[in-house]
Amino acid sequence: MNRFSLIFLLIFAALTLVPSGGCSKQKEQKTVYEKKPTAVTVEKVTRGLFTRVLRYKGTVLPWQRANIGPEVSGRIKRILKKPGDTVQKNQLLAELDTTTMELRAKQAAAAVDVANAAYKDALLNYRRLEKLFQKTAVSRIQLEKAELALESAETQKKSAEAQLDVLEHDLKNSSMRAPFNGIITSKNMEEGDVINPMMGMNVGIVTLMDLSKVKITLDVPSEDIEKIKIGQTCGVYVNTLPGEVFPGTVYSKNLAADVVSKTFKVEVEVANPGIKIKAGIFAEVEIEILNAENVLMLPLSALLTDGDTEYVILYRDGTAVYQTVKTGRKNDRFVEILGGLDEGQSVVVEGNYDLKENTSIIIKEN
Repeated sequence: MNRFSLIFLLIFAALTLVPSGGCSKQKEQKTVYEKKPTAVTVEKVTRGLFTRVLRYKGTVLPWQRANIGPEVSGRIKRILKKPGDTVQKNQLLAELDTTTMELRAKQAAAAVDVANAAYKDALLNYRRLEKLFQKTAVSRIQLEKAELALESAETQKKSAEAQLDVLEHDLKNSSMRAPFNGIITSKNMEEGDVINPMMGMNVGIVTLMDLSKVKITLDVPSEDIEKIKIGQTCGVYVNTLPGEVFPGTVYSKNLAADVVSKTFKVEVEVANPGIKIKAGIFAEVEIEILNAENVLMLPLSALLTDGDTEYVILYRDGTAVYQTVKTGRKNDRFVEILGGLDEGQSVVVEGNYDLKENTSIIIKEN
């Protein structure tokens, strides 16, 4: 092969390879710069029931509670009820050993008899001297002494009767009865123990609770107290019964704030059939302060802001479209729409943050 033929073959090979390489590079560039639509979640603007609730936490307390104990000291003779027993009002719960009190009561009764006899004798003596004084048979001094003796005898009589009344009262109160219907929730002492109410500490022999209904005390901040009214309905959730909602009612609220916390005490009443709710556990209370029907609304997650401007992103034919809105009331899930949207429009509720206008979007599959 001559020199001219070799040059011709080299040029032909170069012309053949260059176009093929250029096409491959163009295909690679096309693959790299192709952009897929952004997947988003959308919901339609709807009309419905719009509610607003205030949430607070508190501790469940019995409707009534009493530590059952005597008014006098003594040794416990019998405890008739145990924890878990249901009792009725005035039912006997416990008794003290009354042997010593009965002996003192007999002694006091005898002292009353002696005092009555002394009083009658002093009275008869005074009346006798009074008649003699009218006949000038005795002096005024003698009559005055008889009158003083009568007054002293009357005082001794009243004192003896009062002492007997005290002992009879102690005997009566040595038997402890239920002040209301309820359940014995604890036994705090044993038979044979000595109890002395003068020691204080408010410890009874047994504890009685009325759990037919319970109450929950809430600490409400000053900005919310005027939103809560007596008689408002509530939803009550307790940590021992997940998933259950118990209806409650606001039945009292303080008119003055606590001097330290600056909060107001609000009490909620909850019926407790079957004693499902136990005292002492934590509860969460939802108080409904708003209930409006036929409200145009959408999920709160759809609302975006730019300074003072509120807007949403519409899904329109596969494109993100910005739309300014006018909003009203809000709760923890929804916002009321007063202007800018119509019922039925599709709004992006997930994937809307940093989503540019006119971006191609597709609806995310569930």
